[in-house]
Amino acid sequence: MPQQSEMTPEQYAALEPDKALFTMRIIAGALIAGVVTFGGVASFIVFGQAPAAQPGNPAQGPNVLMYFAMAFAAGAVVMSFVVPNLISAAGVKGVAKMAQDGTATGPKELFGRLLAVAQTKMIVALALVEGAAFFNLIAFIVTKSLIPPAVVGALLLVMAIHFPTKFKLARWLEDQQRLLS
Repeated sequence: MPQQSEMTPEQYAALEPDKALFTMRIIAGALIAGVVTFGGVASFIVFGQAPAAQPGNPAQGPNVLMYFAMAFAAGAVVMSFVVPNLISAAGVKGVAKMAQDGTATGPKELFGRLLAVAQTKMIVALALVEGAAFFNLIAFIVTKSLIPPAVVGALLLVMAIHFPTKFKLARWLEDQQRLLS
């Protein structure tokens, strides 16, 4: 069976905001749940082990990993607000071009395409932060320091900020439709 790479205009036209929001919430919840679940596994690994015998001067390698993970987290937080906006700007520009060229089947298709852009924007924002959270959980396992889980807690708060709500989606759609008209 051939794989379809893009939705048809009819599929875009059939998209409804409530259904798209429901899908976005499922995806966002799954990404957040993945971090929380791995956090539980990492905690079990770290706190379930007997303390290893430490030589007089512990290696600095694990600490470097922790600091690198923290820096990565800071960068990911900034990027989670910048990159999705760049991606959505390009997506909206493509929708605007379709509206100007008349290649869209109608306003419902254009609206559906905007919903797809909003979904992509949210996924990218959450995925950037999720990657940093996983990196910090690995640093937690390696270093056994409590700093990386604290960073993960902050990253979960950032993920909560990106969590889709009806108000945020409606406001974003209104702003984009205003730009299109």
